[in-house]
Amino acid sequence: MKLEERLVQLSNLDGIAGREEAIGNYLADTISQEHFCDDFKNYYFGNLSTYKKRVAIYAHLDEVGFFIREIDPEGFIYFQPIGGWWGHVILGQSVRITARKNGQVYRGIVGTLPEGSVMDNNVVPIQKMYIDMGVGSQEEIAAFGIQIGDMITPDTQARVSENGQYIIGKALDNRVGCSVVAEIMDHFHKQPLSHLEVIGVATAQEEAGTRGSKVAAPRVNGDINIIIDVANGKDTPKAAARKTRILGNGPGICLYDKTALADMTLADALQETAEQSQIPWQFDQLTGGGTDAGSIQLYAGKPTIVISVPVRYCHSWHSMVSLADCRNTVKLICRYIERLEKEMEEVHD
Repeated sequence: MKLEERLVQLSNLDGIAGREEAIGNYLADTISQEHFCDDFKNYYFGNLSTYKKRVAIYAHLDEVGFFIREIDPEGFIYFQPIGGWWGHVILGQSVRITARKNGQVYRGIVGTLPEGSVMDNNVVPIQKMYIDMGVGSQEEIAAFGIQIGDMITPDTQARVSENGQYIIGKALDNRVGCSVVAEIMDHFHKQPLSHLEVIGVATAQEEAGTRGSKVAAPRVNGDINIIIDVANGKDTPKAAARKTRILGNGPGICLYDKTALADMTLADALQETAEQSQIPWQFDQLTGGGTDAGSIQLYAGKPTIVISVPVRYCHSWHSMVSLADCRNTVKLICRYIERLEKEMEEVHD
């Protein structure tokens, strides 16, 4: 399967924190290695019983979204955000509501209370927004099988850009990472290793407080942990005083986020691998947020690092990622693991 095809399909699946089964099942169906799903809905690929040295590659399954917190008597739906949202990207958008009672998907439009003019610099609070399904009562909503707690996600379809260089769609945080993990697992299924076991881990509930990785880290017990996540591109007009995370300039070797500091020996090895293999790369620091790295690193203190993929317009209806960056992320990690395998072979000879 081509990476772009896989990423488009993953983007179009719906799965907020705690409702990630569709994404996990997709990966289980398309990744060749044996898999296991724990009670928290983390998915594991590879041999968890191995005595080999373990290189664990992590990415989270869930996307930012919402769930229904209230349905008023007139049938307007109020919602709770799950993950970080900026109010300006929500108003007027179409959403998908998945009724857990019957699995049906319904559409609505996000509106807001008409409390004076909102056509200024103020961001409308999310608690003042509602979803309008064009119905007249709470009873009509109930007849659809919709109830409090049902999942809400952006209603959009992913696509390849006109020039064929980018994927545009929702949930690229972190379906990009899921695609990269799947590509890496496919590579080592075709080219198995003698001294290393590559374990793919797709974690649940990252956007709700990096919860799944806290469950997964003890089960995986990776000797080396590489977390694949995305980071908001700063290469658009007025996005930042200094352009960073430039789309097309390669994956980011992330030295810092609010949950973890990179293992510098691992960072240097990845940099050296990139330079030797002529893979574009850039340094990164995630000063505004955290990742699964903190939970994983703090379990046993093993070498841990985040590889970031630049994404424009993250946490919105239409994010954008460079296919070249995705491919180079796969290539960098595969080359690093192959280099590590070669070093171990030399030790055993």
